[in-house]
Amino acid sequence: MMKDRKTIWIQLVALFVLAMLLTSSAAAQKAKRKNPVPIPTPPPTKEVTPEELKELSNAATQSRENLITASNTYRESLERLLALQKQDEERATQTIEKNKKLLEIGVIARKQMEESEQFLAATKAKTAETAKQIESVNDLVAEVEEADEMAKLPPVPTGEFRASGLLVRFAGTSRWNLSDFGKVDAFYRLKFGKALPVSAFGQTQTHNHLGFDHSNAMDVAVHPDSAEGKALIDFLYNQGISFIAIRGAIQGSATGAHIHIGAPSHRSVPKS
Repeated sequence: MMKDRKTIWIQLVALFVLAMLLTSSAAAQKAKRKNPVPIPTPPPTKEVTPEELKELSNAATQSRENLITASNTYRESLERLLALQKQDEERATQTIEKNKKLLEIGVIARKQMEESEQFLAATKAKTAETAKQIESVNDLVAEVEEADEMAKLPPVPTGEFRASGLLVRFAGTSRWNLSDFGKVDAFYRLKFGKALPVSAFGQTQTHNHLGFDHSNAMDVAVHPDSAEGKALIDFLYNQGISFIAIRGAIQGSATGAHIHIGAPSHRSVPKS
């Protein structure tokens, strides 16, 4: 009998504890419903003040001026190098003329004559490459100068022209890649019987030096107002290929007239 009473007492205690636990859990759930954890709201977007806009504009202007200064300095160094290379080319030409006479009278061997001709060819190649770099600097400076004016205008809608001063920009409808060079070159060869006069194909030493991304663009050394330039512009437009045509001399560059095919170049981190 005592054992039965003890068992009943234990069962009553267990039921009491279970009831307390259930009551506590229900209260906690109710409290949780009444006081849900608040979801943090993102901080409000900070508005740019007119003063900050002015600072950003000044910084952009300063960056452009620094680029123009660096470009001019770089071009001057290239021009000095070009002058020295032209002197080497002139001396190599004189050496060949001299060796021709010596070969005729049997003083030197044919191999020596061939070596002098190879040296002249190498010298001419260096001269041409330096001249090409100078032209690339001129083109880049022209793009930077005119792009600043273009940036003040509304964005160019796809498939439309936008003109500003000496610059004409077309936002093409097709996706351009340097691998499409072949069809542009093929058109030019068929139309004019010669190769497309590319002055900068993709990223060049000049663009690396001055910190500009030109990796998916190329510059063509034709004046946009020439017969060749007009024909090329018509072709690019009909093919939906983006381009920027710079039509004349730009302050800070020798000429700058060329056609840039592809998206505009933009500032990057200098690599050298």
